[in-house]
Amino acid sequence: MPGRPPSLRAIAAFEAAARHQSFTRAAQELNLTHGAISHAIRGLEERLGDRLFERRARGVVLTETGRILAGTVRLSVEMLSEAFEPRPWLQRSHLRISLLAPFAARILVPRLAAFRAAHPDITLELRMTDTLADIGAGKTDIGVRYGPGRWAGLNAFRVADEELFPVVSPHWSRPLPQSPAEMRDEELIRHPDFPWKLWFAAAGVHRPEPNAPLTIDDSALLLEAAADGHGIALARSRLVEADLRSGRLVRLFETAMAAPYAYWMVWDPVSEKLEAIGRFRDWLAGLMGNAGQSGEDRDPG
Repeated sequence: MPGRPPSLRAIAAFEAAARHQSFTRAAQELNLTHGAISHAIRGLEERLGDRLFERRARGVVLTETGRILAGTVRLSVEMLSEAFEPRPWLQRSHLRISLLAPFAARILVPRLAAFRAAHPDITLELRMTDTLADIGAGKTDIGVRYGPGRWAGLNAFRVADEELFPVVSPHWSRPLPQSPAEMRDEELIRHPDFPWKLWFAAAGVHRPEPNAPLTIDDSALLLEAAADGHGIALARSRLVEADLRSGRLVRLFETAMAAPYAYWMVWDPVSEKLEAIGRFRDWLAGLMGNAGQSGEDRDPG
């Protein structure tokens, strides 16, 4: 087991001395005597078995051991200070939401004005993160993900399903294919999670998975590549909505295939903010055209 840490007084003495490079100024800041600072530093040096400062005529200079310790102590002090600051996300009407950047940029943010108008008492803090590990740990209240829908220890609500269909730049350098069968000879951009052969099967065309010249594992970047004329992409319908409306991309054919995953909202079932979480969930479900729950969904309360 870890040993008992040094006293907070000794840690404060070292932090102040390291910051000021002076025992005298550290003593003045902490309202202690110069001798008390020296005694605290000496105790830390005996504990570590190494010197923390080089004594000089005009003050002190950190040794290599001192510099390493100072960095760790400074970070710890900042964390302690932050713990005692009034934090708005502890308020029950403040929601911290973990999002993936494509969903945030292309779906949520353009529609936030509607949420703010409907729920002016709720404030939002959006964070672009890939992990759900901090949900309910006093760090994040809600996560919105595109995935299979099973996250241990968290409540989950199925926000919306997805479908996939081909899109291409209207300025594509070749004549646009007029039928799915003509797609067999086109330059296709591949996403490793969405095989083209499944879309071809849905379109009634037999074709093995193509050896695409370009593979991109990010759905938003995939659309950018298609818009720049690098090939035909298999797009997620909800991410590509704005590009289709603007004419930046055009859809090829009505044939679509169901995507293997869905959009999910997850949260801590014992959160103190369940009322605000439920309101955001209902708004998000309406935004995505989902009037109810199914599958792995569970109620906020």
